Amino acid sequence: MGGCQSSYPGLTEDVLEELCTLTYLHKGEILDIMKKFYSIDPEKLEANYHHRFPKQDLLKKFGVLRNNPFQDRLFQVFSSKNDDCFSFEDLIDLCSAMSSECPPEVKAQWAFKIFDLDNDNQISERDIAEILDRLTWDSNNRANFLDKETKEQIAKGILQEINLDNSGSISVSEFKLIMTRLPEFHSSFYFRL
Repeated sequence: MGGCQSSYPGLTEDVLEELCTLTYLHKGEILDIMKKFYSIDPEKLEANYHHRFPKQDLLKKFGVLRNNPFQDRLFQVFSSKNDDCFSFEDLIDLCSAMSSECPPEVKAQWAFKIFDLDNDNQISERDIAEILDRLTWDSNNRANFLDKETKEQIAKGILQEINLDNSGSISVSEFKLIMTRLPEFHSSFYFRL
């Protein structure tokens, strides 16, 4: 194995092996991700393997991010510098969390961070209403499919079912407990770049 250089600067065989060990991705998946990432601007990556590309550059290459209703949250949660930019490692972290090999408990932890829209370590009725807005947005009519009362009713129903300690919001432990018991969660909190 050793320090053999791949065709991508900075992505040595040792680094590749380490990424395979630290993530839920296989070597071929990591190389495929790097191929797309590298194609954004090869010169910048050749000059600096840790270059951080802005959101707009990534959206051009990764359609699954461009069309995701939680795009802003994905960049906020997975950007290691909280700057709406991704290094290759940031992108690998995101892809690992969204991998089919990622355990449900780990996926649930990341999902909680994404759905905690106001970053208060709780998923509240307000967070749920905004999640519903994001999921039901009709871009053709530039409006939401659900009215305020329907969203409030759905949010209260979700809180009643998931909020086990009756605190009025969902904690990370409650969220993880429920999500890991839902068989469809693992396959729905997934994408492939």
